[in-house]
Amino acid sequence: MLIHYLTTALVAVLAAESLTAFHAFAKRKAFWEKAAILLFGALFLVAYLWDGDAIASVYHLAPMEGVSIGTLPAFLLVWFTTAAALFLCLFPFFRKACPAMGYYAVFALLVFGADAVLLPNYIAAHTGAFEVASARTALLAAEVGFGLGASCYALFVSAKHFKKEAKKLGWILLGLLGMLLCSAPNYTLQLLFNPADYAFTVIDLNFYHRLFLYPAIVIPVVLWFFLSGKPLETKRCAVLFYALSGLWNFMCTQKFPMIWGLEHVGNLPLHLCNTACYVTPLCLTFKWKRLFYFTYFINVFGAFLALTMPNYSIEGLNGTVLVYSTLHFYRAHYQAFFMPLLIVGLGIFERPRLRQFIYSMVAFFFYYILMLVLNGWFTNYDAGVDYFFINSDFIADKLGTWAERLRDIVVSFSFSGLTFTYYPLYQSLYFLVYCLLALAMWFLYEVAYRSVSGWLDLAARRKKIRMDALALAANAPHDGGAPMNQSAETLTLKGFSKRYGRSDVYAAKDVNLEVRGGEIFGFLGPNGAGKSTIIKSIVGIQPITAGSIYVCGYDVEKQSVQAKSNIGFVPDHYALYEKLTAREYVNYIADLYAVPKAERDERMNFYVEIFELQKAVDEPISTYSHGMKQKVAIMAALIHNPKVWILDEPLTGLDPNSIYQVKECMKRHAQAGNVVFFSSHLIDVVERICDRIAIIRKGQIQCVRDVREIERETTLERFYMDMITSKEVLPVPYKPETAE
Repeated sequence: MLIHYLTTALVAVLAAESLTAFHAFAKRKAFWEKAAILLFGALFLVAYLWDGDAIASVYHLAPMEGVSIGTLPAFLLVWFTTAAALFLCLFPFFRKACPAMGYYAVFALLVFGADAVLLPNYIAAHTGAFEVASARTALLAAEVGFGLGASCYALFVSAKHFKKEAKKLGWILLGLLGMLLCSAPNYTLQLLFNPADYAFTVIDLNFYHRLFLYPAIVIPVVLWFFLSGKPLETKRCAVLFYALSGLWNFMCTQKFPMIWGLEHVGNLPLHLCNTACYVTPLCLTFKWKRLFYFTYFINVFGAFLALTMPNYSIEGLNGTVLVYSTLHFYRAHYQAFFMPLLIVGLGIFERPRLRQFIYSMVAFFFYYILMLVLNGWFTNYDAGVDYFFINSDFIADKLGTWAERLRDIVVSFSFSGLTFTYYPLYQSLYFLVYCLLALAMWFLYEVAYRSVSGWLDLAARRKKIRMDALALAANAPHDGGAPMNQSAETLTLKGFSKRYGRSDVYAAKDVNLEVRGGEIFGFLGPNGAGKSTIIKSIVGIQPITAGSIYVCGYDVEKQSVQAKSNIGFVPDHYALYEKLTAREYVNYIADLYAVPKAERDERMNFYVEIFELQKAVDEPISTYSHGMKQKVAIMAALIHNPKVWILDEPLTGLDPNSIYQVKECMKRHAQAGNVVFFSSHLIDVVERICDRIAIIRKGQIQCVRDVREIERETTLERFYMDMITSKEVLPVPYKPETAE
């Protein structure tokens, strides 16, 4: 026994000193740190898979040979060691993303310290007795030593974060509780309670069977609730820990003696739900998207069927509530069922498209063919093999006599002394129906995701409305409708930034701009520079990521109704109600803005005349040409005489006369003291009518200049080309403009 204590102590010292040395002196410290921890993981894995665990066969806390501290403490040692070992395996990969992991290092140190002190009991819980000359005994002693040293190292490198993360102690303890719950061995209930006292069969959707189905819904909802607001790497770490603990428990039936030899080939994890226990941790670890989408489309549906039609026996204690084999079955299929859905729901992987579904079906076809071959091959050795249940009548029996009859067509042939038997009609339909049902399930997943996303978006919008109302009340307690920024006819952007989704690339970054009333302001830039993004944010089509936008002093986000009432917008791609006539459509827009009838009629007649629409104004818009529709969009934008008129490529598709009239409208609107802000690629038009311009490139304003000043130096076209082809891209700082 002394030699094993010495082994534990020596390995602990070597592990701690080696890891600390790597951290202090190695050039590639992260690589060596991860390599050392993976070596520990391999040692832990080999010691675990070497043979079966004696404690897994204990019922109702029966005494164990070689365990002097009692069965319950020995069980807790094994359980907590599993949680601590899995934590250590993840520690070097996530410690920077999750600084609070240092607190879990304290837990790991306490666990491996207890293992070292109670080493004979810990080993006996695995092996059944403490055998000095056993190879597994030596491996377990080395494992405890390595875990003790790695825990000391984890505590050493995380100590600097302790004070900073102390405010999260409640969440950390909750996380520790979660770690322990998901790493609890499958034999926990069997060991704590007498299964004979709870010998209720879990099959045929009876009450006890349904009780086992509910966790498949509850567990992912609870995990999503606690993880949804966390950073992406924190989510991945937590979900990976759950996946690894599920795999660890699944491998209770995958020990080396249990899968070695033809007589045990049926225990190989080649059933789809069994492979999912391995595939999910691999996909999370290495970010393998294609393999993940295979398990998303194929395993989830297969696990659902397995949960509702379990294939365990109900003879004796098998298939009863607390027996180890029942819990083993359900935990493995829980993971196969909800883990892919949870991973997508948390945003770790994107929701798949049709292309991923097609790739997954192709991969499933090759898997199916392989299982047909293996089933036919191993049946010759009477190995009890029926991977994916495609050779037996297990599924057909659940469907009825009509499905059984499909198996009447049999094809058998011999090859290399082996006999292969197949049911071509049944097995072909099996594959096709499974693919169709997988497609239908994918549709249901999408409906569920969109529904939840809609609810969350609605909740977020309501929260934002409440926050905006509070901001308005704080800014203008006596008049929530007063401008938040006391400006006249101006359009102002302060530090505006916009990015889409989780992208790290900004469509617009730190944009500062002020456009005064009475001027025509040109907005120039190449395609994709961010012009339309900024315009859509000004008019309220899309939300603002950062910064503020003010229209006549009204905040576009917090006072959207007041801001929009001062805007007239002509989009680059108009969307008109084409079953209406032009007159009906413009009147409809005038009603929205509460324009008095006398004013709307006067303006309507004026614009109909200058745009030469007298004959078409009472015809359906669907009969109009592109240019005529553009004229209607311009009329609708001006019918309420907005203080800020915004046009995005307004002259596209117009004839020369209409272009002239639009330019005249822009001049008239600006001369009345209003803002005219428009984007265009027509440099000559901008040069002739604009007072000032801004040039945007790669989402950042490069300059704001007076057109006449530019013309004294060079042509606007030459100036524009120089700005968009220069190497340097810098934002223009915000400097409020004042009228001369």
